[in-house]
This record gives sequence, structure tokens and C-alpha cells, in this order.
Amino acid sequence: MSPLSNSNSDYINTVDYKKLEHKLNQINTILEDAVSKTVASRRLRYVDIDIEVEREAGRIQPDEMYIPVHTIDTNIRREQPAYIQYIAQSPRAVILEDVDDDAVELSALEKDLTKKLRYDGWQKPLFATIDGFQANGFSILEVVQDLSTPGEVAYEQVQSSDFAFISDTRDLQAAEMLGRTYHYTKTKLLSLCGDKLNPKDSDWDRAQVERVTNTESKANAGESDMFVADKDKSLYRIQKIVFRVKGTVYVGWACIGVGDDWLRQPRPLFIGRRKQGAVQQAPMMQQGQAMQQQANWVEEFETSYPFILFQYLVSENDTINHLKGRVYMDQDAQEGVSSLLSSTVTQARRAAGMYASKDTDDPNDDVLMQKNVFFRPNALINKKVTFGHLDAPEPGIFSAIQMLQAGNQSETSQVNFAENNNQRDSRKTASAVKESRAQRQELTSTQVVLFSLALTELYQKMVGVIKSRVLAGLIKVRPELIVLYQRRLVIKPSGDTDVIEKQQLIQQMTSAWPIVQNTAAGPIFMIDLIEMMFPARASKYVQAIQQAQQQAASQQAQQGEQMKQFAMQLGQQIVELSKHPEFFSNVGQLHAVPIIEAKAKQIQQMAASMQQGGKQ
Repeated sequence: MSPLSNSNSDYINTVDYKKLEHKLNQINTILEDAVSKTVASRRLRYVDIDIEVEREAGRIQPDEMYIPVHTIDTNIRREQPAYIQYIAQSPRAVILEDVDDDAVELSALEKDLTKKLRYDGWQKPLFATIDGFQANGFSILEVVQDLSTPGEVAYEQVQSSDFAFISDTRDLQAAEMLGRTYHYTKTKLLSLCGDKLNPKDSDWDRAQVERVTNTESKANAGESDMFVADKDKSLYRIQKIVFRVKGTVYVGWACIGVGDDWLRQPRPLFIGRRKQGAVQQAPMMQQGQAMQQQANWVEEFETSYPFILFQYLVSENDTINHLKGRVYMDQDAQEGVSSLLSSTVTQARRAAGMYASKDTDDPNDDVLMQKNVFFRPNALINKKVTFGHLDAPEPGIFSAIQMLQAGNQSETSQVNFAENNNQRDSRKTASAVKESRAQRQELTSTQVVLFSLALTELYQKMVGVIKSRVLAGLIKVRPELIVLYQRRLVIKPSGDTDVIEKQQLIQQMTSAWPIVQNTAAGPIFMIDLIEMMFPARASKYVQAIQQAQQQAASQQAQQGEQMKQFAMQLGQQIVELSKHPEFFSNVGQLHAVPIIEAKAKQIQQMAASMQQGGKQ
């Protein structure tokens, strides 16, 4: 029965397992389909083929080769540096703006939040999420409470095989029910049941857990169950189900299809957020002392699902299940290139072999003739034999392979791939290479901006939780930061400014360098460019430039001082020479002495002026 044909609405706003069973079975079916799709996409991406096994099975001939080309994985890895740079290059995690006052300085708060958002191991879930939406078209991160991190909140990557929603879902927040699979060992499941002698409200139902662990069921099936022996199975698939009851998100745990009730009864979702409740009166310390009011911070349950959707591309079709990634886009090109390359190599191997036949026209000459003879070097052949060979591959086949690869690259964000590969070709013009680089910059920025939208949603949810816990006094910070946490904030990923705008500025400065390098601003311009391009190593480069400038200035100062001393000595000699006209001949006294006396007078006036200036 499809959801639209189900007239029963008893599942709405209830936590009763029996009333929700129809919806739970739908989620379980979707999870099983997700496992099959994920396994298939992973096999396409990695193309793990054992040639010897295929030959023994007769699917590949003994002299045949199959060379898998990993186009899907190559394209995924080629695009990843732009995303990794976006989240890892910036020294801060978020950029903050005050809603009410733009002049408020929030750098101290940005630094404090960075320490809480970039806890130990923060990169791994994000890297896995990037890889996931590149491969499959979308990926999911879940925000969870984690008291071991500085901000007491964290995020987890959800594999595509472990997440379920109805196929026509367009907005996760509008879904009636979502499911996520966890993989627990028997030891872990039993530990969640707690102590029999000291039961707690958070304990799981022991009867249901024992039913899961003691039953041979799908709960113990792996993703590639056909290749896994029973002795290698240790994990049980448990589903976390999230749905809304009167607007509040509830979380229940179940093993659908095995148990007949909840492993843990649904309860409101709490990921650490606090809200200010009714004001309470503090008790009087001494008789006659005024009553003090204290804020009462209580738990705030979530009204939105804790899942963040990361998309690879955006199109007019906003159905999540229709989003496509590189596995879908590259599978045909990968298969085509692998087939052509394998056939070409096989043909080349066969063409390199030696083939012979007995040179005779008698159709009955092969009676009792020994066949499948292997020729040895320097051996005598006592019959007339004709030797031949198979045709080698046509050179045009390599052009066909290259055409398929280049066509595939034009469909990725790296449309300039073929152009960049040919940069060493003297026939390529500088404008062609420059244009290809510009295309790469534009397309990479477009994809990263899409990534930043989901990252903004993630950070807004996490900062909201951290802010509430700081104001509630559960997370200790410096007193001056509490005032900043109380302000209304606009939160954006730092990569928008520190990566995208920075790369654009670097590109502009690189283009302007030939004009600036020979001006007075050249050294300062170069230092700024180096600090942006190589922040980790900029200090030693800048130090080398400054040392060279200091040495040049010192040399100029020494040369200037030497020239000054020389000029002073020369001036003294001219003055002294002007006092002895008898040193000159009659002609010299007529022509040279007047000039020397005039210059001597100027030198004496300059010396007197300098002495007066020094006294003043």
C-alpha cells in the first residue's frame, strides 16, 4: 500500500509502535534498497576485478586482458582539493557579523568559536561528506551532542547506505519520518540495556535486544552479505527513527523486521540546546537581605531534524533522490574507455605472437598430424611451414580513447583539463591557457559556494547550541566573551572570505605584478602576495626579502658616506688649490684660476651653511 493510498492517519502525532509500524516498514525497505545501490555504486567506482578468477570462470580468455580505468574515482579526487582548501586553509572556522551594530569587533568570539567547532577529528566527517556527495549527488551530516568536545556538540557523517527517506522527498525538514542505521556489536547492545539491579529511564528494552541478538535475521547482514562468512559477522543493524509529535522531533530506536516494539521508547530530541525558563528567586543569605533573581535555563527540545543535506549540484529538479554525482555521470565513459583500452592491449598482445600453419593444399594432409606444436629457437622444422601474425591495433583507437576521456573531462568542473595537459605544446597560445585557468576558477568557485550554503546551515545549528550552553553557564568562557555571546549574530563559513575572495585577489595581484614590480611599491606588493599565497611559509620568504632590502640599504648608505667623504676631500683640495695661483701657468692663471676660485667660494659658503645648520 503506497503512502498516498493509506487512509489511516493514526500514525500522526503518536509514539505507539503498532500505529507506526507501516511507516517503519517503509523506512526499512528504503534502507535495504539504499544498501544495494551503495554497493553497486562502490563497485562501479573502484572496479575491483580479479583477472585470474575471471579467466578460470571462462569470462575472460587466457590471452585476454582487462584493464579497469578508474575515471569515476579520478574525477572525484581531482575536484576534492577545492573543497578541502575551503574548510582547512582558513585559520578560523566562521565569520561573525553583529545584526544590530556592524562596528562591534567580534574577532575574539570568532577565535573562541573556532576552538569549539574544530575539535579533535573534525576534518574526517567533513572529508567523508565531501567524498559522498561527489560520488552519489548528496550526502548527510548529523549534528549530535558530544560532551567530550570543547563546544559539547559535534557532527557525524551518515553513509548513503545508512540513511532513509521517502523517495519523493524534496525537503528533509518536511519529511514525516527519517531513518538512520547504526551498526552495533552484541556487547554494545547489551551494555545499552543498563544494570538490571539499577535500571534507568534511558535503558534499552532488554527483551527486545535479546530478541535481536539471539535471532538469525537480517539484523546481522552486512552490505556485501554474499561474500561474508558467518564467522566474520559481528555487527547488528539498528535503526534510529526520527519523526515529529506535535511539532517536536522525537527519536526512537528499533530493529525493524526483527523486534516487535521499540528498543528504546521515543523521546524528544535533545542535542544540548538550552533556553531561559521562568525566573527564580535565590534564597536570602542573611535576614533582611534583598531577594536575588536567577535565570533558570532548561532543556530545549529540537523542532527541526538534526540532518544537514550537502548537494553536489543544483538543478530545476529539487527531488533529493534525483540528485546525481560522479558515479552516475562517469560510469558510461569509464566502461567505454576500459573496454577500448582492454581490447587494444589484448589485440596488441595477440599481434605480437607467432602463428604458423603447414604449407600444403591437400585437404587430407592433416590426418594423424601433430597439432598445437610450440616452436623452439634453433630447432629444425622438417616440413614447409607458413608463418603469419594478426593485425596490430589501429593508431586511431588511441585517439578514440583520448576523445572519450576529454569529453568526460568537459562534463566535470575541470573543463580545462585537456587544455592544461597541453600547456607544453608550443602551438598552444597564452590566451588559451589563461582562458582555461579562468574557467577552472569560475566553476570551482561555483561548486564551493554551493558547498558553503550547507556548511552555513551546519555552523548555524552548532553555534546556536554552543551559544545557549555558554549563556546557561554550562561552558565556561572569559567574562568579556559572554557579552559577545549575548549579541545577535550572522554566521558564515570563513571560506567565503578567506578562500574564495582571497583566491580572486591573488589572481588579480598576480596579473598586476609585471606593472608593479619595477615601482617603489614592488617589494611591499610582493610581501603581501607571498603572505596570501603561502601563509605557512611566508615568514621565511618575507624575512629573506627584508634582509635583502636592509643589505641594499646598508650598501647604499656606505656608498653614500664614501661619496660624501670623497666630495669633502675634493672640496678641500679645490679650496687649497685656489689659494696658490702660482701653481698654474700663465694660460692656467688666465682661464682655470677664475673658475677654481669661484668653485672654492661656493664650497666655503656650503660648508659655512652646513655648520650653521648643525649648530641650530
